[in-house]
Amino acid sequence: MLRTLGLCVVLLSTLSQSYDHINTPYFKVILTNSYEDNLAGVHLKNKIEQDKAMQEFVNGRLAAGEMGTGVALENIKPKEKKKKEEMYQAHGFDEYISEYLVSLNRSLPDRRDNYCKLKSNRHYATDELPKTSVIVVFHNEAWSTLIRTVYSILNRSPDQLIEEIILVDDASTLPHLGDRLTQEVEKMEKVRLLRMETRSGLMRTRMAGVHAAKADILTFLDSHIETTTGWLEPLLERIKLNPKAVACPVIEEVNDKTMQYKFVTRDLEGVFYWNLDFGWREVKREDWSPYDTPVMAGGLFSISKKWFEELGYYDDGMEIWGGEQLELSFKVWMCGGRIEIVPCSRVGHIFRSFSPYKWRTDLKIPEYNYKRVADVWMDEYKELYFDRIGRTSATVEENLGYYGEIAERKKKRESMECKNFAWYLQNHVPHLGSSYMIGSGEIRNFHHQFCLDQNDAEAHVGLPVLVFDCTDQKGNQYWYYTSEGKITRDYLCIGRKRPDSKNENDIQLVPCHEGDIWDYEPRTGALQHLDSGLCLKVTRNPLKLWLVKCDNLDTE
Repeated sequence: MLRTLGLCVVLLSTLSQSYDHINTPYFKVILTNSYEDNLAGVHLKNKIEQDKAMQEFVNGRLAAGEMGTGVALENIKPKEKKKKEEMYQAHGFDEYISEYLVSLNRSLPDRRDNYCKLKSNRHYATDELPKTSVIVVFHNEAWSTLIRTVYSILNRSPDQLIEEIILVDDASTLPHLGDRLTQEVEKMEKVRLLRMETRSGLMRTRMAGVHAAKADILTFLDSHIETTTGWLEPLLERIKLNPKAVACPVIEEVNDKTMQYKFVTRDLEGVFYWNLDFGWREVKREDWSPYDTPVMAGGLFSISKKWFEELGYYDDGMEIWGGEQLELSFKVWMCGGRIEIVPCSRVGHIFRSFSPYKWRTDLKIPEYNYKRVADVWMDEYKELYFDRIGRTSATVEENLGYYGEIAERKKKRESMECKNFAWYLQNHVPHLGSSYMIGSGEIRNFHHQFCLDQNDAEAHVGLPVLVFDCTDQKGNQYWYYTSEGKITRDYLCIGRKRPDSKNENDIQLVPCHEGDIWDYEPRTGALQHLDSGLCLKVTRNPLKLWLVKCDNLDTE
């Protein structure tokens, strides 16, 4: 026995000397984290914890990815590099790192500020809160992210608050989501697996979970998330205080390339624009108390099952995905509820670089769903969206096409005696409700048949406004003229070239709050920049936009 034990010791010692957790036979493992500047409070504390975890990994005492640290690989063998790229293309994030290097049950920092832990800031003890059914829908999700999602819910939620976790499979085709998943779920307490017979899309798949749910409170999560300590209690508390509240966690990022759990350090509210795309806008808050948001992101939230039913659930005429969060946000506010972001609740989410899934090709998604939302809920403001669709030369009817029957959805709205969309804008969407549109469409010079053209994404501040042949496709050649005299589309406005600009054209994209005002003279078609008194002019040679002294006889 002693000789055998001695042999084991020698073998273990040899294995220990040859094993290198950093320089493996297939690649070199490095940890990589990135942060915003000037972190403070719990954000700085969590950074220090992640930095310590990185050092513990180097010392061999902690696995890669623990405490939410990011993982990167160097010197990858060609065969493994090919496999890694194939896995990335299959899922839209680095599944190789998620699958082979990051634990399914990894540790994360406690993202709560001290504010969240003070008894004086809590209205109810944990055992006074209602139970919830957690609904997670998925289609062809990676094994590691789906199981990590479930583990994080089970491990970081008070057991007495979880009635069940319902996984709803939207007709997945990947082998690991078949018998293997069924067998894995059978070993888990409180976890159920439902399967859709055919591909049904986000809304109908979620509704299958809703109808199966036992608890009075529903909590929706995506299938590639990680919850953090204390995430659930603040959401349930808001609904116990107000059954018509929809409570949303702060959605933080799990990086799609490294799997680092990254921190959201700003207070953000959800907004939308007239193209009906969702976005975030920073707001100033003094503490970590819950606050209202005009629109929710839609993937992660808690809601009373009874209130959801009163609202008519999701629009079952919508297809695949998109627009459902707008519809729910509009009707919650307009029909007597409220939507809140709860900073003490933090959930990490992988934001894919691209969608790896195939959709129906006979419908334009999410535009099909947006048209339904606009027609049912936006009253006369729907025209601001409808006018952007299709070709400039086509009729409204041709541009809109068919988007399903909506009579029942309109009838449901009428039965609830909800407020109108103008009320919602004026009271909850100040960035859209503070002015109105008095003109929209192309800004065309009829002499040359040129149109102003530029993508007004927020990151494009300072880019020159360009001029091209008119395309008849709207898009980047579609503009709004507001009652304030601003020319905008969704994010930025057209303004005079700034002194530090190196653009050749005399106009550029500027933040709308900087206040460039334009006067449009319909009789001559002139656009005058009021701050300078100059008028906009286009020339063909050179192809350029100028601000020049106004001349009513100048057709350029």
